[in-house]
Amino acid sequence: MCPNCQQVIEQLNINIDLFFQKLETVSNKKQLSELDKEIICQSLLGNSRQHIAKILDLPEQKIRDRLSNNIYPRIAELMQLDQEQIAGNWVKLINLLLHPNQGYKLNTAPQLNNDNFQGSFGRQIFLYPPNQDIIELQIQGTKFYQQGLYYQALKCFIWAWKKEIEIYQIGNPEVLIYINNCLIEYKQTFLQEKKIKIYTLAVVVPFYHNQGHVAAEILRGIAQIQFQVNLQSFEKISLEKEIHLDEIKPNIFFSLNNTDNQIALRILIVNDPNNLYAPHNQTAENLAHLAPQLNLISIIGHYSSEITKKALELYSQNGLVLVNSSSTSNELSHLSAGESLSFFRLTTQDSINANQLVHYLIENFLGKSKIKIAIIYNKNSSYSTSYRNNIKNILAEYKEQFTLLKECNYISDKYYNIQDYLEEIKQNGVDIIIIIPDGGIEPNSLDNAGLISRLKLNNCLIAGSATFYHENVLHWIHEQSQYNFFNADDCKIIACVPWHWHSQKNGCNSENKLGERFCQIGTQLWGEENLTWRSATAFDSVLIILRVLEISSIEDSQSLLISMNRYFKEQKKQVKGVTGIIEFQENGDRLNPPTEIVAVKWNTEHQKWHWTI
Repeated sequence: MCPNCQQVIEQLNINIDLFFQKLETVSNKKQLSELDKEIICQSLLGNSRQHIAKILDLPEQKIRDRLSNNIYPRIAELMQLDQEQIAGNWVKLINLLLHPNQGYKLNTAPQLNNDNFQGSFGRQIFLYPPNQDIIELQIQGTKFYQQGLYYQALKCFIWAWKKEIEIYQIGNPEVLIYINNCLIEYKQTFLQEKKIKIYTLAVVVPFYHNQGHVAAEILRGIAQIQFQVNLQSFEKISLEKEIHLDEIKPNIFFSLNNTDNQIALRILIVNDPNNLYAPHNQTAENLAHLAPQLNLISIIGHYSSEITKKALELYSQNGLVLVNSSSTSNELSHLSAGESLSFFRLTTQDSINANQLVHYLIENFLGKSKIKIAIIYNKNSSYSTSYRNNIKNILAEYKEQFTLLKECNYISDKYYNIQDYLEEIKQNGVDIIIIIPDGGIEPNSLDNAGLISRLKLNNCLIAGSATFYHENVLHWIHEQSQYNFFNADDCKIIACVPWHWHSQKNGCNSENKLGERFCQIGTQLWGEENLTWRSATAFDSVLIILRVLEISSIEDSQSLLISMNRYFKEQKKQVKGVTGIIEFQENGDRLNPPTEIVAVKWNTEHQKWHWTI
């Protein structure tokens, strides 16, 4: 693309490539020369014939001849005007090109970002693979998206997706979301003509936590359900014939729609810095401010309980629904009346999760007494403290069976600060260590959990909350087994989570058909077992919104808030999701939320460590 074409795009928001294509189709004329294109761009940018001739180092008469004999006739025929009406009148031509009915005006993507906010429909990439070729395709896609050139952006993102699958056998969920967003922008007029309603959701994820792994897990669930919902709408306008969506469509696919109402979902990805100590939640403030401009109907997030609580105050004041897939603190069960109207929590609260974990310990140490337990948590985290309080309250009823050792409330400190504590409980013959890392509000928390999991404590069980469930643990165990004599049977690490791939109730081989298909499609998009509890609860977060959109006339966030409260909290309706039956209490907590105990075990078939039931 010539520099002047780029200027026309950036300064005038005109799709100059499309204009050139149309000029070449009139009266079966031959292709426009590069000189003709240069003259058109220079003229649109306000340069006179004399100035163009000087820039191109050509006689002015040649510029005049090209305009009179080749350019003006084409434009007049395309615009169905007399040549005299447009000859030399480039201002009139610009107005014609920018008229919405002509189709040349670019609807450029809005600039959402500032120093305190990062949000993207496709103009920014957060998840980069190691391969430079893929990164270059991603960057090209974002640049085209910024300019409103959605077809070009779409092609770049599709190429990036396919190349990542080819090299790493795992797709990038952020890129799949941008592919969907580009398809919506590119064919928005056709979707509207077919009465397909476009809704905008925001998903807020912590890209800086654990090197983006948590964000990627959540986005897999979001991208998967967005693609499933949108594909039906794309098929209705026969888009797959033009774009060849079979290149990215999984072989196994099924409809999620319960009605004939066709819907398309546009997803805004927002980065949450997860900063507990900021005086204001600026991500939430910006998002609440942007919601009317973007016609945002709901927000899915945040990750940590502390940030969710702060954000909810802002969202409830602005009539926004917050569907939460990962915050478990009991503090969120005791909201104000106004906040509870905006809140729907898909994951399992601490009181239930901790109860399940302790009862697993009781059953597995049945008949034994004076079992020594140490609790390691973060006193600065309301989630971590909430979970620890639940554990202690339950264990208080079993004093004959369990003995609580001195606890450590500074898991987020530097590791050498907790080494003395670990040595002390080791000398005291600890049998069980319960680890409760925070949700990424302090980075050392997860790192220290990893170091603790690598300790060679004979016959000591390490039990973690859902925040302990990470791929990192598997890498740590792998490293230990590589350099030390390590029997697979010696690994005693468990965690309590809401969902797992191998769940007997809701997993890949369960009676829950939605859970089974979720895993089947997930295998093709992300690889086997790469959907986690964070992916499943994120998927279900969008699913409950979808079920309300199918049966209600939703125009904005306020109408969604009213409809979701009526459907779930007043009429007591339930939805079958990947994580089981979904129904809500009035405070936004889920009724009978799921729990699963998973353990780190050696996978003989694939020769690697994995989390499993």
